[in-house]
Amino acid sequence: MNRHSQKTRSPEARGFAARLASGCLWWILAACHAFAAPVVVVHLRNGDRITGELVRETDELLVLKSVFAGKIPIQKPEILRRESVAPAVPKPARTAAAPAPRPAPTPVPGGGPLAKTNAPALVAVPGFLDGAWLRPFATNWHGNVGLGMNLGFGTTDRQTFFANANAIHTWQRVINNISYNAAYGFVNQIEAANRMDGVLKTDVYVGPQRRLYAYNQVLGGYDEIRLIRMRWEEGVGMGYRVYDHNHLAISGELGGQYQQFAYTSQPDRSIWSARIGETLVWKPSDKFAITQRMHFLPNVTDLSDYRARFELIASYPLFKKITVSFNVTDEYESRPANHVDSNDLQITTNVNIVF
Repeated sequence: MNRHSQKTRSPEARGFAARLASGCLWWILAACHAFAAPVVVVHLRNGDRITGELVRETDELLVLKSVFAGKIPIQKPEILRRESVAPAVPKPARTAAAPAPRPAPTPVPGGGPLAKTNAPALVAVPGFLDGAWLRPFATNWHGNVGLGMNLGFGTTDRQTFFANANAIHTWQRVINNISYNAAYGFVNQIEAANRMDGVLKTDVYVGPQRRLYAYNQVLGGYDEIRLIRMRWEEGVGMGYRVYDHNHLAISGELGGQYQQFAYTSQPDRSIWSARIGETLVWKPSDKFAITQRMHFLPNVTDLSDYRARFELIASYPLFKKITVSFNVTDEYESRPANHVDSNDLQITTNVNIVF
């Protein structure tokens, strides 16, 4: 059989073969996804959220597998709820019709070399440009934004406005907590509130039980009424979840804190302090929650110079995305600015939007 009698496949036949191969590949991938381990999102009662593949489940234990943290055992009484994440099944690719054969190069007049047709080259996009590495930081956020006011008109006119915001980001063993508070108001046309502060706290959990963690805390703000023009603090330490079960969680912290104060009417000062902290979260029901925090910061060079802060927050949902909260904050400073009381008590009621 000579080469002139061999049959060549037509473009239609080549297109059919390509579509058949892509269809088989799609069914293979779909079968792989069908038998893959299910991915679940577990919401814990303490507010944490863990995502991973479900490896094993018993009557008392749930084991998830994460790329970075490995196998994570979770006791079922600690789980508030869980959600299943359906794996994305690849869509069958649309196969374009086979391209027509290229025409043979045309000889250049004059007997020169054949002319070349240059097709555009495909450029590979680096992986970091697709934004996949940003997804852990852009997701897993939840929190609330609240507004409140205190208005009175009569013998004493008062107008005070409050604003606060809290946001929590969880990723693997890292929890970032951001809070912001502000107040501004007048009593009989005299400024009675003008303060603002923000806190960024990062907890990194270690160990398989996720009870021990290291923390870093940064705080900054001002309070014109207490004659604090600017203050900022930086602290590090360790924390431990003493009790974490069902509707109650208690944790304690021990570390150090650097504080710097810039006053309006006296010289600035800086303090190196120890920090002893405690947090309690109690949820007597699925809706009602009470959060209590307290920390004590004694000056390491003079124990009679110290600061203490107590917070109590009770929240209840009015609607699905709207809650009402009652807040009590009491801050005591043994050596405040001149002509300023040592104790500062604040009681507010806010309406919050949850996200």
